Amino acid sequence: MDATITDDTVVDIGVSFDGSWHKRGHTSNYGVGVVIELQTGIVIDYCVLSKYCQVCVNTATELGAESPEFDIWYEGHKEDCYKNYSGSSPAMETKAAEILWKRSLDYKLRYRTIVSDGDAAVLSHLQNLKVYGEDVPIVKEECVNHIAKRLGTGLRNVVKTCKAQGITLGGRRFGSLKQSTIVKLTKYYQNSILRNQDSVENMRQDILATLHHCVSSDSENRHTKCPQGDNSWCFYNRALAKGETPGPHARNLGTAISPLVLKHIFPVYQRLISRELLERCQKGRTQNANESLHSCIWKKCPKTRNVSKRIVDCAVAEAVSEYNYGNTIQSTLMGAAGVSPGRLSMKIIRARDKRRVLQAKKRLSAKYIKHRRQLKVRKLKNEETLKEKEGVTYGAGLF
Repeated sequence: MDATITDDTVVDIGVSFDGSWHKRGHTSNYGVGVVIELQTGIVIDYCVLSKYCQVCVNTATELGAESPEFDIWYEGHKEDCYKNYSGSSPAMETKAAEILWKRSLDYKLRYRTIVSDGDAAVLSHLQNLKVYGEDVPIVKEECVNHIAKRLGTGLRNVVKTCKAQGITLGGRRFGSLKQSTIVKLTKYYQNSILRNQDSVENMRQDILATLHHCVSSDSENRHTKCPQGDNSWCFYNRALAKGETPGPHARNLGTAISPLVLKHIFPVYQRLISRELLERCQKGRTQNANESLHSCIWKKCPKTRNVSKRIVDCAVAEAVSEYNYGNTIQSTLMGAAGVSPGRLSMKIIRARDKRRVLQAKKRLSAKYIKHRRQLKVRKLKNEETLKEKEGVTYGAGLF
């Protein structure tokens, strides 16, 4: 699109980066790092790391790991060895980022902006390496979904900490901090970020408004920070704008929290409404593309199966091809293998692509998102009701 760019021009782009592992937990032998371009959603590059090679293990058992014969054998084998990483499994994500960022210059690209979840020290590692030199910084943007998740984790930790101190924030009483309430507060926080991307200050005020709205009562009105007008999400201000008398809070306040709860959770909100953090959320970026690709990869190579690096390599390559080009890429792969796809094969391939697009459109609709959110909250409420009725039935080391 830019006529000034030639084959020798190094182009700066923004990418979303995330890592994934073949095994749940943090003991996996195989890890994958993927870079996805932000504007197009296309997978630019990926890296598969392995800290295990079955051939090396078998030969070491047969010849002895410290024997001269093994050393001689390994010299001829190391070019084909599946093991290309030494270190802990959690550090695979950082190592994959290092490889991909250094390799980007071979493609005349520089990944100047990174959307990351903050679970790993990827950004600080890249900054310490100074991949593109002293004068070319790498800027981070936050994934809005993970920032909202951070709030939920913080609120759950507050409930646990208070419980250890003999303070009960949960329970069935009105205004308690139940799991369903935490889910709603997390969604309110995320919505405040997304609808105020033009101003960090408006973002902060909207987040605080949702918090004070939830702690309001008939005796204590805290709706001054809530938006005004008859289209406001605040039932109180909406009623006033229409010239009506606001209804009781007990009936109209969908998510209520008590002043005691507010006292304990407010420090969590203070930490997550810092200007520095919210500035990195202004573009409303997410890592949904990475998560979607990870799902495609592990469907082809299930985490429940014992596999080799070669199988992981094939699964990642096939998933990336389908993600970038759709199922029609299968006809190209079949042709490269000397197999001519028949009429029925092409019909199935096109049907899969069509179904994939229709499903994506359906899941992006406001109606579907609202329905899915309601189901989640309803399920949590039912689970809480059953737990209260049954009492304590399970706990590590309790019985």
